[in-house]
Amino acid sequence: MRVAIARPAGSGLWLLPVLAAIAMPPAGSANLILDGSSFETGYDGYSCLLAYAWTKYGLAASDPRRGTLDTTTAAHGRCSLKLAMNPPFGREGFSPWCTFRWIPVKEGTRYTVSLYAKGSHAGQRLTVSVSDAWQDWGWSTFTLSTEWQRYNHTITAGKTVGGYAWVLIPFTEDGPAWIDGVQLEEGDLTDYAPGRPVDLGLSCNYPGNCENLFNVGDQVVLHAAVFNDLAQRSDVRLRYAVEDYFGRIPFRGAARVVAEARAGGGADIDLGAVLRGSYKAKVTALDADGKTLDEEELVFGVVRRRRAATGVESQFGMHGFPHDLVGSCGVRWIRTYLLAWQAVEPEQGKFSWPEERPWDQLFLEQLDKLHIDALPVLQAGPKWAMTGPPTHGGWAKDQSDGAKMPDLEAWRNYVYQAVSRYKGRFHSWEVMNEPSAWLNAEDYFPILKTAYEAAKQADPACRIIAGDSAWKDQPFLRELLDRGGADYLDIYCGHFYGVAQAGPPEVKYGKEGADAVIANLREALGRHGKPNVPMWNTEEGTISPPWYAKEIVPSSHEPWHRVPSARRQAQDMVRSHLIELGNGIEKVFWFYELYGEQAAAARWIIRPEGMYGCEFDGAPRPELIAYSVMTEMLEGATPFGREPRIGDKIHCFVFTRGRDAVAAIWYWGTEPESVTVTLPAAPSFRVSDLMGNAVRPAPKLRLDGNPLYLVARGRPAQELFDALSQAKVVAP
Repeated sequence: MRVAIARPAGSGLWLLPVLAAIAMPPAGSANLILDGSSFETGYDGYSCLLAYAWTKYGLAASDPRRGTLDTTTAAHGRCSLKLAMNPPFGREGFSPWCTFRWIPVKEGTRYTVSLYAKGSHAGQRLTVSVSDAWQDWGWSTFTLSTEWQRYNHTITAGKTVGGYAWVLIPFTEDGPAWIDGVQLEEGDLTDYAPGRPVDLGLSCNYPGNCENLFNVGDQVVLHAAVFNDLAQRSDVRLRYAVEDYFGRIPFRGAARVVAEARAGGGADIDLGAVLRGSYKAKVTALDADGKTLDEEELVFGVVRRRRAATGVESQFGMHGFPHDLVGSCGVRWIRTYLLAWQAVEPEQGKFSWPEERPWDQLFLEQLDKLHIDALPVLQAGPKWAMTGPPTHGGWAKDQSDGAKMPDLEAWRNYVYQAVSRYKGRFHSWEVMNEPSAWLNAEDYFPILKTAYEAAKQADPACRIIAGDSAWKDQPFLRELLDRGGADYLDIYCGHFYGVAQAGPPEVKYGKEGADAVIANLREALGRHGKPNVPMWNTEEGTISPPWYAKEIVPSSHEPWHRVPSARRQAQDMVRSHLIELGNGIEKVFWFYELYGEQAAAARWIIRPEGMYGCEFDGAPRPELIAYSVMTEMLEGATPFGREPRIGDKIHCFVFTRGRDAVAAIWYWGTEPESVTVTLPAAPSFRVSDLMGNAVRPAPKLRLDGNPLYLVARGRPAQELFDALSQAKVVAP
């Protein structure tokens, strides 16, 4: 293959060729797997998911989400995929899957899935399945030899969600195995060939252990890998553009690649040091006539280097595994079911603690490494400890029908044992998750009281968090307080989800914002003499489609939490935090990924649409980059307590952070999409956008749905508040 170098227009950047010869079989199959089925274009077209909570272990592994591209053995070309499970990153029942996903299929139609495979020992078994997100259409298990052989099985597609399926190949658990030349086709088996005659893959040179995440100052290099399966030389032109969060194109360029028949190679696109922010690179391969051969995207992010932990208690937490990715973005707390009752006392009197299990020991080690605190949820559950059904049941019929009340003495012992063991490590404990789903306040009160007494006996200094959902018309808190619940909690928590479909955070609670809900909760606490009880939000999040155009989204599992785009997810996340923190919520746990192993079959959670801070390939979504900026601006800050009144549908919250005053301001209306305000001459501000980059100060500031941060160094919050109160909306 020969590469002709072209200087990218307007960027001052060069494409650097990387050459490799690849011999491949002829094209001509009807392979429905269009991208990367022979692993010749890098990690393209598939991902290696780790069962239910792939990020729990996967991103903490030395080779995070992937099998290994192996150039020492192959059935086709130069590469195969080595499936090697390295405990504790996989174990029986929770091994990784190589997943080719979202392939169009038709219900009732016969399909053949095939692949080349070999094992590390004779008799090794490999399983392959074709399914949609909810059901399997038959697993086939093949017995491997130590030589490459082709295997296949035929399935009939059943009912699908949206007409799409995926090919699943679980990693072998008794040593490595290799796969190559994966094919899905309608009807009977034919010879293997890639789904595209010219295939394009895209990757980048991210450093460390955080997928596609760079630090400010790092050199960002994209690698475009091309594979030509045609019988003749192909003149391939590469055209690229890099889009930022705001839709701007800071980088673009082109190159000409002459690819020999049955050969492949690649070119490096050196972007140099890229400003802080969230980006999506798009590379298009075209033939000599300008026809598109393939198109690929790559999401990546740039953040400031991880800040050293301070003595200030952070307001910012998430869910899931404490891997480096979240640590690099300013997460200081993780809410976890690590110490749920069913996990630590599966049999009465027989305790199994996290440090005794390698997969949970890793969790604890990562907390220490990243200086992240944890909020364990004390959760009822083991069958041996459950008695009769709750007296009244809760709002979720599917849960309340099968719910049982715990034996209170067994519950007391579990709480005492857990808090006693970890009192030097964990200082805050949440008593059950969303109890009103299967209990009412009458049922929950004795559970809370027993847990409070046991925890305080074990650690008098610990904090007990209790609560439920956050809605103005939710009677749970009022009824709990009427029974004396205020005497058995140190912090009240809510889950501030609202209905994302109803609109932005300002209107998602029955056309009101979280500020109205907080005022209602505060009023209820005040009636029982506890108006100043601290309040936390221990769950909130939104479901978003991926930023990748090729990732198909058949449907939402929880459509009421859905927002229309990854950009909107980032925007709403920041605005939700600001409204809540500005109104006195002390800590917010953003529900950006799930943690759990009980539902390995619940594949909806690893679909491309979900409450994620990262894409299916581990790349950080815009919300994670925006999160890193928000934590830097506001960690340890305290709210001023009042909003400057500037104009209709303009929110502005002022905080004190050390010796500085910080404000966040945005416009949340839609007609018009933005407004302009005039700012006073003093005090002087440093203005930054949602991605953390400076905005040129001016007498006029354009506001839209993306909050701006204003920092007045060495100024009191009162002075900044007074100055912003003088800002005026400029008529359009």
